[in-house]
Amino acid sequence: MPKLHIVGLGPGNAGELTLRAYRLLKRASKVFVRTLRHPCVADLMQDGVAFESFDSLYTDKDSFEEVYAGIVGRLQAELERQAEVFYAVPGHPWVAERSVALLVDKLEAVAEVRVYPAVSFLDHLFSSVPFDPLHGLTVRNAGELAPLSLTGQDWLVVPQVYSKLIASDVKLDLMNIYPDEAPILVVQALGTPQQKVKRTVLHELDHGEFDHLTTVVVPPHEEVPSLARLAAIMAALRAPGGCPWDREQNHATLKRYLLEESYEVLAAVDSGDMYNLCEELGDLLLQVVFHAQIAAENRDFDLREVLEGIISKLIRRHPHVFGDTKAETAGEVVRNWEQIKRAEKAAQAGESKAANLFDGAPALPALMLADWTQRKVAGVGFDWSDCRGPLDKVEEETAELKAAVAAGAEIEEELGDLLFAVVNVARFLRLDAEECLRKTVHKFQGRFSLMTKLVDAAGHDLHTLSLEQMDVYWEKAKTQEKCGKMRSV
Repeated sequence: MPKLHIVGLGPGNAGELTLRAYRLLKRASKVFVRTLRHPCVADLMQDGVAFESFDSLYTDKDSFEEVYAGIVGRLQAELERQAEVFYAVPGHPWVAERSVALLVDKLEAVAEVRVYPAVSFLDHLFSSVPFDPLHGLTVRNAGELAPLSLTGQDWLVVPQVYSKLIASDVKLDLMNIYPDEAPILVVQALGTPQQKVKRTVLHELDHGEFDHLTTVVVPPHEEVPSLARLAAIMAALRAPGGCPWDREQNHATLKRYLLEESYEVLAAVDSGDMYNLCEELGDLLLQVVFHAQIAAENRDFDLREVLEGIISKLIRRHPHVFGDTKAETAGEVVRNWEQIKRAEKAAQAGESKAANLFDGAPALPALMLADWTQRKVAGVGFDWSDCRGPLDKVEEETAELKAAVAAGAEIEEELGDLLFAVVNVARFLRLDAEECLRKTVHKFQGRFSLMTKLVDAAGHDLHTLSLEQMDVYWEKAKTQEKCGKMRSV
């Protein structure tokens, strides 16, 4: 089996090569190198080492992935012709060196791949910008600075910021995470006599010169928003010396706030106010973190377990995304979801699926609970064939309610039956009964408020008007409302 030797060149000149790496490169008839733009390469060329670089790929290809694929393909072709192939990369082969990971993954089945370590740019960085990586270190390439993956609690290192354009992209990405005035360091030519460390602020990151030996370092910053920071704040509020009100709360006392915040989110969605929706989602998230903190203090579970549970559930219930199951439509997705849920419940209880149909029923408002229940039984085939069934049922229940009112008995039960039938109609019409009622309530409130203004404008006191007089202004309010809608159209 042919051998592929992957050698790290370190961050600086040949003086920092390991003796083993130097001897290996010296005996090679030719060494492939990712780039000639490295101080060690020039030193080795003076010592007689012959190199062939992949620099041309960086100008010929449209992306780094294409460059790395080109390197893998070229070296694979060489391994088919030679017993030994030598490939050299800047720094340590396993630190910020994507091509090495691809080579090991693609070629270890057809060649013996040996990787030789070297001093990495991080070794010099720890000396140039003194900090202990045990306090937290995150290394990310430019283009991999996703906001949710960075907490601001670690030192962030972004290597190979080789141009002003890349620096500008890094700046914009980081400004979505860190404050504009966050202090940063721009480190150049690590491990060489030309090494420089420039201290600046984030929004001025791209004000300078850049090359392939430029590294950006961002110290920890407490103002970076993250779930970890929110959890830490919540823990501080609940700790001795924290907030007296927060410390008094428990799962039961927080129930009303969880419900209130949920409805505040719904109201923000209805209003279309995205700024308000963002704020209300934050308030709702706080309730989740609050409950998780209380549970952690009681040693029941913690926020990590909450996250672990929902992540596992999402993956488990989306086999069409994370597995081999096929689902081309939203309807198929829902059916798969319900089947998986039923199987999970049956496995947990060790009973038949039918017996568990209503196990774990959510604590929903009545209209939503009715809809949930109807969908459950519809899932096993207990349903009308079309909308005529539930419409007829509404008429039937209306007649029974009238009879109950006349008899003065079983009125509550018959009214509940009528509401249940109305929810069934909404389900068949693909409408949300809760949402329909909420919109009607808001419409009524708006119309009544307009009626009140008309009464005031006419110089009357609403409380002294008869019902017949109020009805006149109610009709006027309806007319103005309709005219306003027509003008808006």
